[in-house]
Amino acid sequence: MDLKKIKGKEFFTIELDLENNNVTLYVNGELRNKIHTVKSETLFDRMLKIAKLKFLKMRDQVEQ
Repeated sequence: MDLKKIKGKEFFTIELDLENNNVTLYVNGELRNKIHTVKSETLFDRMLKIAKLKFLKMRDQVEQ
C-alpha cells in the first residue's frame, strides 16, 4: 500500500507487547508513542475503544 497516493487518511497501528508490557502507537508508519505500563492490556483495550469511537464519529459526519 502506497501511503503517498492516499490523501486525507491516516493509518493507525496499536501494538501490544505482553512480554515487555509495552503499548506502541504508530500513525502512518511513524512511531508516535511508546508506553511501558503494568496494565498494558487494559491500556491497549482503552486505546482501541477510543480509536473505534473516533472513527465512527468521523464516518457519521461524512455520511450526513
